[in-house]
Amino acid sequence: MQTGKRLLALLSILVLASQSFAVNVNDNVDDYVKQAMTKHQIPGMTVAVVKSGKVLKLKGYGVASVEFDVPATEHTVYQLFSVSKLFAGIAVMKLVEDGKLTLDTPVSEIIEDAPPAWKALHIRHLLTHTSGLPEMSANPRYVALAEDQKRRLTATEEIGFVAELPLKFAPGEKFSYHQSGFRMLGVIVEKLTKQTYSEFLRARVFEPLGMTAQFGGTEAAVIKRRAPTSYYRESDTLRGWIYPFSVRDYPAAGLNSSAGDLARFLLALDAGKVLKPESMHALLTPVRLNDGSEKGYGLGWTIGEHKNRKVVGHEGGGAIWVAHFPAEHLSVVVLCNLNGARADEIQYAIADLYLG
Repeated sequence: MQTGKRLLALLSILVLASQSFAVNVNDNVDDYVKQAMTKHQIPGMTVAVVKSGKVLKLKGYGVASVEFDVPATEHTVYQLFSVSKLFAGIAVMKLVEDGKLTLDTPVSEIIEDAPPAWKALHIRHLLTHTSGLPEMSANPRYVALAEDQKRRLTATEEIGFVAELPLKFAPGEKFSYHQSGFRMLGVIVEKLTKQTYSEFLRARVFEPLGMTAQFGGTEAAVIKRRAPTSYYRESDTLRGWIYPFSVRDYPAAGLNSSAGDLARFLLALDAGKVLKPESMHALLTPVRLNDGSEKGYGLGWTIGEHKNRKVVGHEGGGAIWVAHFPAEHLSVVVLCNLNGARADEIQYAIADLYLG
């Protein structure tokens, strides 16, 4: 009996200590975020932290709209910029699981009238920035178009401008960060599923996970709870800025979301509810170039280390950062409305507080 009482008392002490630790860490996060916002002059930010199946932190700071003094909250929707690429990897692995393609499927099997040079170009190359594809902005015909014409181009027409140019290098030879490969992935998803890229993600990822704030849409789209303006600083003067892109379905940078929805996604991902284990392994395996060397990038996900811990995720627009520590079952989301906000620095500092 005495032993049982001692164990019960010890467990109670451990629970209380754990609760006290969580409270102290959350207070420390609040203090740190306020300091970081002052340091980098960030108008508004939302932070989410999830660990081992629980949401430990979900809070907005500052203002989402300086013009209208609208507070940033856990529901505020932000442009995700290149963090959108995370979901391109998820979409492709869903198609792999469906048996509609493999990572080694040649692009020329899906894209009609593909140039002969694209026969060696595989799905894997598009996701890992090893395709050798140029950007359409390198095509003089595209550059010569009036801005209103550029904005009316479809994704298929944009790929046509890319197809007119030679590859910069043989597929798999080098790593070169680009957007055109992800544009092509959106078209490939549409061709294989008969749905738009946004419709496919909504049906297969967002709705099953209860994600309600996740939308595709250009900067001109009216999206509920999305602040109409992001910002940058020019000689210490705050300026309005939103990343422009023409097509609605833009896998490279066209998604919008809230920290709450991203927290739901990361909890489900960590619990194995988004992809099968073999798909997750492929998603988070560093790409190997033709010469056998590795790069710190998987299938739309960056792969690196922080203090000897593996960390995966992506940066977006100098303002957004999503990071996941697989072994520690810890994920951190930092959404800022200021370009150049050093979301990477903020994310790692917050992660350190929870990693102890």
